[in-house]
Amino acid sequence: MIETAELRRELPARIDGMTFADHAESGVQLLSRWAGIVAFVGAVAAIAWLIF
Repeated sequence: MIETAELRRELPARIDGMTFADHAESGVQLLSRWAGIVAFVGAVAAIAWLIF
């Protein structure tokens, strides 16, 4: 258990001023943005298909 605690202390909490949570959040934001774009394009295509 002591070895695990020592190992955890050696891991950097920050990389270039960003925490691991910041990196994960930026990835989620990118995925969410693209999912929103795809959903919007799909909705427009579905409406266009129904009208025409």
